[in-house]
Amino acid sequence: MTSPALHLSIRHLRAFVALAEELHFARAAAGLHVTSSALSQTLSQLEAAIGATLVHRTTRKVELTATGRDVLESTQAALAAFDEAIDHMHRVVRGEVGSLVVGYVIGAGLELMPSVIRAFEQSRPEARLVLREYDFSSPAAGLDSGEVEIAFVRPPLNLEGLAYLDLLDEPRVACVPTGHPLARRAKVTTRELLSQPIVAAPSSDEVWRDYWLLVPEREGRAPEVVLEAATFEAELQAVAAGRGISITGLTAARYYARPGVTFVPISDLAPCKICLAWWPERASAAVDHLVAVAKVKRAELPPLDPVKADNRTP
Repeated sequence: MTSPALHLSIRHLRAFVALAEELHFARAAAGLHVTSSALSQTLSQLEAAIGATLVHRTTRKVELTATGRDVLESTQAALAAFDEAIDHMHRVVRGEVGSLVVGYVIGAGLELMPSVIRAFEQSRPEARLVLREYDFSSPAAGLDSGEVEIAFVRPPLNLEGLAYLDLLDEPRVACVPTGHPLARRAKVTTRELLSQPIVAAPSSDEVWRDYWLLVPEREGRAPEVVLEAATFEAELQAVAAGRGISITGLTAARYYARPGVTFVPISDLAPCKICLAWWPERASAAVDHLVAVAKVKRAELPPLDPVKADNRTP
């Protein structure tokens, strides 16, 4: 047989607590936005379900029974816990609490990511950002696998349906060994780079890999890939050792400069982009808030000097 208690709801507990606190049917009913008769019926259902009288009612007086007094505190605590849980759910949905998993590919967001993260955490002190770094073998920074909800990336990515917020356009530069003839140049052209052996990323995204190998500019001629490197460290070590050149963004010259490597601006190559990317159909309030914060911080970023990489404070 089904227990009568299984048919109870939070409404029954609220009815009992309201009456216990007011000890007056009309006032308790008004607070619950029900009629006095509806309140009386709800209380009777509760008493029938637990098999005990909780409230003595007469035409003159309403008072708790001994059982009613004994269960009042625990019932109030149960309602408070329920209300707190519902409030927490709403705060999670609004992105005020909980965690947001943010991916980033190495080298993306160097100029802006730290300030965006700080601003988000200051505006949502009870929310937690979980940061995950990805190397060049995963340029989508976890968006393709669903491991992250939003990511700092460098397009183009071979993923349809992503939403993007452009954060920064920056010139692409050639990373060459310091002793290389091109290292003495103030600028180089794309054509001067196409015959050079080049270090590639071991990316599963051919669109992204080809972009950095200058495949669209080669008119069908294959690049001479001498090595694959998954990180900037490995890439720059290979360049410094004279294995080949590589193509990167201008900010790398500031963050990854080292002896043996020279960064030379490419005069006729379109700039690359750093973006926030996310799946719009899966976006949470926390994702929306991070995007809004990034828009504000993007507007505060000073222009990037095309011939210097050290003119900013991140």
